[in-house]
Amino acid sequence: MFRRATLSVPKIVVTLALLLVSIAAVITPTHASPTTPGRTAPSSPDGRCSGMTSSPRIGASPGATLAAASNADLNAELDLARDAGLFSVRVDIDWSTIERNRGQFDWTNTDRVLAAVVAHGMCPLGVIAYTPQWARVPEAMGDSHSRPADPNVYAAFARTVVTRYRDHMNLWEIWNEPNIVGFWKPKPDVAAYSIMLRAAYQAIKQVQPASTVLSGGLAPATDNGTNMNPKSFLSAMYQLGANKYFDAFNVHPYTYPWLPNDPSTQEWSTAFALWPMRDTMVAGGDAGKQIWLTEFGAPTGTASNAVSEQVQADSIVIVMDAVLGNAWIGPSYVYSLRDAGTNLADPEQNFGLLRRDFTPKSAYGRVAAFTGAYS
Repeated sequence: MFRRATLSVPKIVVTLALLLVSIAAVITPTHASPTTPGRTAPSSPDGRCSGMTSSPRIGASPGATLAAASNADLNAELDLARDAGLFSVRVDIDWSTIERNRGQFDWTNTDRVLAAVVAHGMCPLGVIAYTPQWARVPEAMGDSHSRPADPNVYAAFARTVVTRYRDHMNLWEIWNEPNIVGFWKPKPDVAAYSIMLRAAYQAIKQVQPASTVLSGGLAPATDNGTNMNPKSFLSAMYQLGANKYFDAFNVHPYTYPWLPNDPSTQEWSTAFALWPMRDTMVAGGDAGKQIWLTEFGAPTGTASNAVSEQVQADSIVIVMDAVLGNAWIGPSYVYSLRDAGTNLADPEQNFGLLRRDFTPKSAYGRVAAFTGAYS
């Protein structure tokens, strides 16, 4: 994922007319709910999973590590997440692997992970994302991180997902980091994303009206013709009226190797940009909506942009304190729970609160202390 702190440039203006494309109703078959032998999931999502409470809540965003874990490692990781007081785990619901062939669904691994999260007493946040080859735009056929060719087909899958899991979860995120080319090929397109968001939001609410639907978490980026700055992306969404189709806005305020509150970074920092983005929402009539942070954190290790374990812990605490001090900042998810590998030179393998061998870094104890004090 894109995490490098960069400078922002002027906003991109997107025509309002593009959002007025009509979206057909989506109808999909129902499916059985996930089960795991020996475990009984609750009949409805826990009250803490409603998404809108005033108390500060911290979750974990493990990325792909949970899906790849053995049952033993999955349960060990979730044991430690629960013991740290984390209320929620963000889980990829990967369309590209579930429906590789149109109309043929393989829920096996997704069921396994979601059932384990629920069995540990935590709320799953489902990220509905990534396009199977048969549904991609022609310009990006080789990458699941391309946008769907038809927003209604994506919405149909979202409806199928929510129908399947509605008795166990009610937090949904529509895509991941659609403001950068790494996750929205061939290039970010606010209008196209807004149309898809609208279709998915309407489909989800038809199945689960009380659910909380988040916009896709935006990555740090610049307006450089390839990627879009989160502030620009949000402003364009409001110009298009797309704010009607999320219950909370969502951003990933990475700033490493700098601390999130380093005053020298105000020109470009995504963390400092939370306040201007809040202003955009208030001006657009959305003072009652929160900004969720479904990824934040910093990598340890030996890479040039890595930080020490102490700085990682300090970075995470600074963001958690901002959650505590600002009621408009909603639940926030540390990326990630456990290191993805053991190569200290690769920052992507070293975001965990836990090392690969499950031993805790300094940040794990700091998170546990925070949740213990404010839960």
